[in-house]
Amino acid sequence: MPISLRFCWLLSFALLAGCNRVMRNGPIITKYESSKCIPSQIGPGTTPPTRTWNFSLTTSAGEAVSVLGAQMPGGQIVVRYVSDGADVVAANAGDYIYPADVRVDNDRQKLYVKASGITAAFSQPQTWLFEYDLAQRRQIDHARVDSTVLPKECQAE
Repeated sequence: MPISLRFCWLLSFALLAGCNRVMRNGPIITKYESSKCIPSQIGPGTTPPTRTWNFSLTTSAGEAVSVLGAQMPGGQIVVRYVSDGADVVAANAGDYIYPADVRVDNDRQKLYVKASGITAAFSQPQTWLFEYDLAQRRQIDHARVDSTVLPKECQAE
């Protein structure tokens, strides 16, 4: 196979391998839409001014947790369990995709995180939703979604 043809074939394969189906509807979107905002603030001491989360809540099972994170490079959302001090990453979308919105369901059992940004490799905007189970201490779902079908992000205080 000529080098130029092989190169084109490899490039096409690499581009297709990086494609993810973008959801416009589905259970994770519906659950995110119906969840309550976890308050964020413009983080004190962060430069440039950055949205941060530092919010405590009690789950429906009676467990006290803190939801922590920042909308910045390397940003992720962490759940700290007060009972044993364990920190568990609820959402980490990777480089250049930052947490943008955090919500909890009405039963205080699931956390929903929206993360948005532009990937370094292909310079395309992406939005992801993550679903985290507070009782099981693990992420249970994630999906790339169409940002235009999501509700407006919660306002920073």
